[in-house]
Amino acid sequence: MEYKRVEGRGKTLSMHIDESMQVVVRAPRWVPKSEVDRFVKTHENWIEKAAARQRRRNEQEALLTPERIAELRAQANAYLPQRTAYFAKLMGVCPKSVKITSAKKRFGSCSGQNGICYSWRLMLYPKEAVDYVVVHELAHIRQKNHSPAFYREIEKILPDYKVRAKLLKDK
Repeated sequence: MEYKRVEGRGKTLSMHIDESMQVVVRAPRWVPKSEVDRFVKTHENWIEKAAARQRRRNEQEALLTPERIAELRAQANAYLPQRTAYFAKLMGVCPKSVKITSAKKRFGSCSGQNGICYSWRLMLYPKEAVDYVVVHELAHIRQKNHSPAFYREIEKILPDYKVRAKLLKDK
């Protein structure tokens, strides 16, 4: 299987499918090609599923007219700050700010200073999934990682968070 190797100083192998549908493998400089080839071969099923997801994303992106983007951005500006305030009160946390971005690769983020950003693209997903992202980012105010304690914070508010998170991957 064809792939593009990106070398770095990291310690692990990882891969993703880029927007042009190319398999990109990140590998430390010291890892031999034969080991990278083996890594790719053992992950062929994952590659097929990830390629299908990326194909759906590309198709979805092609349907986004400037008018549709403006509509989604307006929905995000109306819905996300309100849901953030609602869940922040439930969780007893206080985000510094809430911003809407055009991020393509992530649904949300929480800065070290507790500023939260959401992509307007989140509005393409069911409300249950959107609320999961809101709670996920708010949980980062307490836990700046993805430890078991972080997921316990989410589970206190959304006991079905795993089902909700899966909705983000299925589209």
